[in-house]
Amino acid sequence: MAIILVTAQNSCTAETAQKILGPVPYAQGFHFFMPDGHYTGETAMSLCSFLRDLGSVDVQSIKFHFDRGDFQKWLRTTVGDEELAQTIDKLDKKTPEENLREKLTDIVQKRIAELQLTH
Repeated sequence: MAIILVTAQNSCTAETAQKILGPVPYAQGFHFFMPDGHYTGETAMSLCSFLRDLGSVDVQSIKFHFDRGDFQKWLRTTVGDEELAQTIDKLDKKTPEENLREKLTDIVQKRIAELQLTH
């Protein structure tokens, strides 16, 4: 019995790429919170604004959401990017805060570039 693995990379259509890159309504945006529950004032309404916010929001907020799987859930259910969610799922949960921002921004930046080539 052979198992064939198919990667989603470069398999999304231009229409899908456009949808993933497109904005979502504010209410469905990613609202960054601190571990103590207060809102940081940052809401990402697209992958591009998510990338921007990852670069500026407090790293404790990033770690908080990463540990809970919030980024992956938003990417899957709201943005519609299962591939990016899976890539983030593979990051080590023990990644130190100081490296986490860099790793996440690198992953998201690469995915945006890949999607822009498709669309």
